[in-house]
Amino acid sequence: MEVIINEENTNKDMKKIFQIMAMATLVVAFAACAKHDFIDENTITGAVGPEAYWEIESSAVKAGGAMGFTAQYYSAVEQISHSEAWYSISETLDKTVNCSWLTYSEISSVTTQKRVLQYIAEYPHLEEYYNDSLHAYTFSGTFPVSGTLSPLTWVQPSEFDSAKMITYFGEDYMQHFKDEVKKKMTYTIYAAQYPKLGFLTDFSLYTDSSYNWNVSSDSTVAKYYHFPMDTLKGAAVGGKDSIFVEPWVMDSMNYYWEKVPFEALIKNAEGKFDVTYKRNYSLDAVLRVYDMKGTYSQTVSKPIVIN
Repeated sequence: MEVIINEENTNKDMKKIFQIMAMATLVVAFAACAKHDFIDENTITGAVGPEAYWEIESSAVKAGGAMGFTAQYYSAVEQISHSEAWYSISETLDKTVNCSWLTYSEISSVTTQKRVLQYIAEYPHLEEYYNDSLHAYTFSGTFPVSGTLSPLTWVQPSEFDSAKMITYFGEDYMQHFKDEVKKKMTYTIYAAQYPKLGFLTDFSLYTDSSYNWNVSSDSTVAKYYHFPMDTLKGAAVGGKDSIFVEPWVMDSMNYYWEKVPFEALIKNAEGKFDVTYKRNYSLDAVLRVYDMKGTYSQTVSKPIVIN
């Protein structure tokens, strides 16, 4: 049997096959673009800065002093220009005020960034810094720490200073503290503290007594003292609430409360004023290494406490 091959038809069929394969390839390629950008993944954009590393000599430094460090760097792309030390400053305020008349304290600790990362010092690049064994440049240097960043403490002073209290805690703080303490005052505390300040030395005029047999069958144990109650409004729970106290009694308590100095509320048994104010600063320092094109790399940040 003789087989006749039509070359023209064969060529047309092959072209169709190649066209189909090409279309299939494009479909796959476009589908892949949904997850992978070939150009993006295989093209490096942006400048490459020098490699840099450093160690500081301590995690703490005195205000007005200098922090020492050792740095290493190199660049396989551009010639090195210089290095710079930068740091940010954070302030921490710790405050505590304790009332000695009753169990009440106000405590706070707040840290805020006082200064963003800023330039501090510059160091030249020298070829003599090159270390053959490290295959990198290395040098030692220091950067200054401002003397204005010294810690400040005012802790349980023996003498009260209202000007410092206003400066450190705010102009309205002492009144705020008195208002909060007043909410917790009871007959027992008034009776114990007012006579010490020379107020209402004969506190018996503001005292009444009752028995609480739920406490004990012994009258000496069951008996308790409290302000005279306004019987028309009922009896206060335990005799300690001021809700039903005779109005003239509370008028007297409030009148003398206005005369109670703030410092009397915080003076403890040792004769000191139970207030604490501490202001401390800390740094986050980095070293930047620049090349001749102005591109830089930055080391890992080093936290530093100022003492």
